[in-house]
Amino acid sequence: MAVESCNLETSACGCGPRGPVDLRAWWRVIAGVLIAANAMTFSLAINSSEATAGQRLAVNGGLFVLSLISVTLLGWPLARNAWREAVRGRVTIEAMFLAGIGGAMTTSVVAALTGSGHTYFEVVCILLVVYGLGQQLTAAARDRALRSVLEWAPETTVCRVLEKDGSEREIPVVELQRGWRFVVNPGETIPADGVIAVGEGFVREAEMTGEGFVVNRRPGDTVWAGTHGVDARFEIVAAANGAERRIDRILDAIERARQVPSTLQRAADRVVGWFLPVVATLAAATFAGWTWHSGWQEGLFNAMAVLLVACPCALGLATPLAVWGALARLAGRGLVARGGDAVEALAAVDTALFDKTGTLTEPRTVLVDLVVGSLRGLSEETVRAVLAAVQRASTHPVAAAFHDLASGCSDEMRVVALRLLPGRGVEAEVADAAGASRRVAVGTAALLTAADDPAWQRLRRRLREVAGARELVVLIDDEVVAAAVVDERLRSSWRDALGELHELGVATAVLTGDTAERAMRTGASRVLASLRPEDKVAEVERLHAAGRRILFVGDGVNDAAAMAASEVSVAVTSGAELAAEVADISWHSGDLRVLPWAIGLARGTVSTIRTNLRFALLYNVAGIALAVAGLLHPVAAAILMTCSSLVVTWRATTPFAEEEAEAAAEARLRASMKTVGAAT
Repeated sequence: MAVESCNLETSACGCGPRGPVDLRAWWRVIAGVLIAANAMTFSLAINSSEATAGQRLAVNGGLFVLSLISVTLLGWPLARNAWREAVRGRVTIEAMFLAGIGGAMTTSVVAALTGSGHTYFEVVCILLVVYGLGQQLTAAARDRALRSVLEWAPETTVCRVLEKDGSEREIPVVELQRGWRFVVNPGETIPADGVIAVGEGFVREAEMTGEGFVVNRRPGDTVWAGTHGVDARFEIVAAANGAERRIDRILDAIERARQVPSTLQRAADRVVGWFLPVVATLAAATFAGWTWHSGWQEGLFNAMAVLLVACPCALGLATPLAVWGALARLAGRGLVARGGDAVEALAAVDTALFDKTGTLTEPRTVLVDLVVGSLRGLSEETVRAVLAAVQRASTHPVAAAFHDLASGCSDEMRVVALRLLPGRGVEAEVADAAGASRRVAVGTAALLTAADDPAWQRLRRRLREVAGARELVVLIDDEVVAAAVVDERLRSSWRDALGELHELGVATAVLTGDTAERAMRTGASRVLASLRPEDKVAEVERLHAAGRRILFVGDGVNDAAAMAASEVSVAVTSGAELAAEVADISWHSGDLRVLPWAIGLARGTVSTIRTNLRFALLYNVAGIALAVAGLLHPVAAAILMTCSSLVVTWRATTPFAEEEAEAAAEARLRASMKTVGAAT
C-alpha cells in the first residue's frame, strides 16, 4: 500500500472543490470549538474529583453525547477523505487523525462502561476541531477565482471563414483547415496562424513576440494566433489547421508542465511515507507488549498514548499557518499567489528570468522627444495642444504615445472627426475655441508622400537619438510641423530590484522577443533577444539541466509556456489572460522591488517551517518513546500534543506579527515626518 501525505492545495485535505466560502462549515467549526471547551471542562472535573459511580456514568454519558455531536458536525469530511484515499491505495494524514480519534473514543467507552480509568472524550472533540479548522483555513487560503488553462481552450474560439461567393461563415477555430481564408476586422484578435492575403495595417504582437510597439503587416506577412489587428481589415490564409497553431503548442507545453508534482508534495510524501507506518507499528507493538505484561487495559491505554502524542496536530495546523501568513503578506504587497507551493518555490529560487516588454517596461509607450518646426500662424504651444486633443480622443497606439502632453496643455482644442489610417497612424479634424479647424495626421513616415521630404529630414536631425526608438511625423494641413520619438520606458524600480536580487544571490537574465538593441538598455548582465516562445522554453530547460531553480516573470502569451516550465512564475496583471492563468503568482503592484522582498520572505517562511518540522519530529520521537515505555499517561500525551501545537503555531505566526509591527512603526514615522514638514 502506498503512503502519501495530504496536499494542502487539493481536496485530499477535505478542502472540497474551489468555490465561495462555506459559512455553514465555519459555523460547524465554531460549534465544535464550543463543544470541545465544555467537554474539557466536564472531563477535567470528573477525572479529578471524588465522584460516585452513578455521577461518573452520568457525566461520561453526557461527554459521550458531546463527542458524538462533534463527530456528526465535523467527522464526515475527515472520514470521507480518508476512505477515498484508502480506496486508491493511499494513506494520508486523515488516517492519523482517525487513529487518534478512534483510540480516544474506544478507551473512553471502555473506561466509562467498566468504571475504571479515565475517559478522554474531549480529545475526540479537540482532534475534530483541529482538523475542521485546518480544513476551512486551507480552503479560505486558496484562490477561488483560479480557472484551469483548459477553460481558455482553443475550442471556444471562433473565426469567420470567407466563402467563395464572398460571404462569411462563423465556425469554431478547431474546424479551420490549412489553406482556408478567414477574416479579421479592426480591433479583433487573430484566431489562427496564417499569411495575410488582403489588407495592410498595424498588428499588436507584444504578447507573442515581445515587440513593444505595433508593427505594420501587409500581404505576404505571417501573423500568429493571439495577436491583435488594430486598424485594418485583413483576409488571412490559414497556415495550419485550427488545432495546430503555435498557441496550441504553448498550451500543450503548459499542460505537460502541470502534470509534474510540486516539490512541496514530494517532500511531504517522503515524510509521511515513513512516519505513519512507524507510528502505527509502534502503537500495535505497544498494545501487544503491555497486554502480555500487564493486561489488555494497560496495553490499550499505552497504545492510545502513542497515537495521541504522535497525532499530527502541530504539523497539520501550525505549518500551514506559516504558509498562510506568508500568502497574506505577499498579497499585501500586490503578489497574489494561488497556493502555498509558490512560497516554497520562491524560497528555492536562484535564477530570475524576466520578459522585457510590459514586464520590465511600462505598459504603454511614452514620448521621448518632440521637435516642432515653424509653420505660419501656429505656435509650438498650439501644436502640442492639437496633439494632446488627438490623444484624448483616440486609444490608437500612435495617439496614446502623446499621453504625457495632455496634462500640460490647454483643453480648448477638440476633435471634430477622427479616422484611422491603417498601417500608418491616425487622422483628425481638430477645432479650436473660435471654431477654426485643421486637419491633423500623426503616424509613421509612411504618412509622407516622399520619405526624403526636406522639412521631415530637418526635424529628424534635431531629434534626440535613442537606439531602437520609433520616429513619428506630425502633419497639419498636409505640412510637416513636428517630429517625435516614442519609446518604451523601463519601470523606475527595475534597477533597485536588480541590485537586491544580486544581493540575495539570485542570478538574473532578460529573455525577450524584441531586438537586442532595445533589450540591452535594460542593463541586465545577461540578455537573450529575438526569442520565439519555443526558445524561451528551451532556455528554461537548459537552466534546469544545469540544476538551476527558476523564477520567470512575464506578461504575454509568448511567455506562458516558459512560465509553466519554471519552478515558480509571476504574471503582470495588465498582460495576457493566458499568462495570468498559467502563473503561480499574479503581480498587481507594478513595483519590481517586491520580487526580491518576496524571495526573502519566502526563505524566512520555509526556514520557520523546517524548524517547526524538526521540533515536531523531535517532540514525537521523545513522546512516543515515553508512551511505549509506559511512562506517558494519555492525559499527559494530550497535553503535550496541545502544547506542541501552541509552540509551533506561535513560532509560525510571530515573524509576521513582528513584520506587521515594523510596518506600522514605519508608517507612523512617515506620518510624523509629513506632519513636521507641513508645520515647517
